[in-house]
Amino acid sequence: MRLIGPASLAVVLVSGLAQAADLPSRRAPILAPVPVANWDGFYAGTFFTLGQARFDSRQTAARSVSDLGSNMGALAGYNFQRGPWVMGVEGDLAFNKMSKRNAGVSGTLVAHDAELLDTVHLRARAGYDMGDLLPYAAAGFSYAQGGVRVGDQGAVKTHLGLNAGAGLDWRVQLPILGRSVLRAEYVYDRFSKENYAYDPAASLTMRPDAHLFRFAFINVPKDDSWRAPAFDADWSGSYGGFLTGFTNAHVETKTASASKTLNADSALGGIYAGRNFVFARWIVGLDSAAMLTGMKGTGVVPGTTDTLSYRSYYETSLRGRAGYSFGRFLPFFAAGISKGRSEQMDRTTLSKRVSVSTNAWNIGAGVDYMLTERLSTRIEYLRSTSWKDVDLDLNSTSMSQSRSTNMVRAGLAWHFH
Repeated sequence: MRLIGPASLAVVLVSGLAQAADLPSRRAPILAPVPVANWDGFYAGTFFTLGQARFDSRQTAARSVSDLGSNMGALAGYNFQRGPWVMGVEGDLAFNKMSKRNAGVSGTLVAHDAELLDTVHLRARAGYDMGDLLPYAAAGFSYAQGGVRVGDQGAVKTHLGLNAGAGLDWRVQLPILGRSVLRAEYVYDRFSKENYAYDPAASLTMRPDAHLFRFAFINVPKDDSWRAPAFDADWSGSYGGFLTGFTNAHVETKTASASKTLNADSALGGIYAGRNFVFARWIVGLDSAAMLTGMKGTGVVPGTTDTLSYRSYYETSLRGRAGYSFGRFLPFFAAGISKGRSEQMDRTTLSKRVSVSTNAWNIGAGVDYMLTERLSTRIEYLRSTSWKDVDLDLNSTSMSQSRSTNMVRAGLAWHFH
């Protein structure tokens, strides 16, 4: 429903008053406010964050450090509007670049590096419809993985917590992208304190907190119809949704004189989003995904009999896609780049690397199926191979490492055409 413009509203009011003057026994009608925009429905987007992370560490003594950092991620949610009030739920996943060196306290707190690796939020939102503006408050639960590193040793732990914040959504009409929402918001994260055993004989506790200023670009549907599509489904425009699946990694670690391999596997879950461009029945576009995994495996440190422990905790991908539409079916091929991050440890000497990043090429194929006018499902296979060996240092020994992964993923996405 459209809000009457100021000039039109003045004409209506003046006309109504004039008519009321001629009808002394009739009271002037009360005009109910009409919202400019309907905020109901599903939405999804991406965001960039600037913020401050604080790390409170303690052994015998305690010391806190903080620093500016950033993260990027994806979000999705659903709004329910009742009159001017807008309520909803929202989830997001972010990969952080937030870390700080803690110099410790002589003899009572070891010097170490503290890091926030990734963050997940699940929040309830409440806002007030002001037409193209939606001020809101939000609060909910937080999940994060933190890291502590002392020399070549370290550990990764899971932190649970609460979050609260407020922000402003602004509905705009953008060239090419169409109706969109720009967001600015503040979020505060308060996490639990966890014990990091970086050595069998030593540990420290660490609690991370964060003050985040986030800026998001969000896609919104033009309406909330759920009609079944015609045979030729509309694949144009942006989409976003959730995915799950299974992944397996083959990891090869090498020294100058020896080479060993290990396998790691696990389930995965995350968010994916993209944009399609239509040329007759040919569909081309960009597709991205951010996933949390728990891939674990063990092998042998090359040149020794020591056991190597491997754990990968997130994977991302950015790909170009090309497909051909058969009505509701869209088979496609895709290729692009992937990035992963892992924790690795020599279980005999307990020398550990908390964060090892792997960059890779990926290629895959799959099929999307349009369930309704705006909802599609996906099944696909994705293979990635690292394009450059990663330098790895365990037990003061220089090593290099390569990795290949196989993923089977299923997804459910909302389309914003």
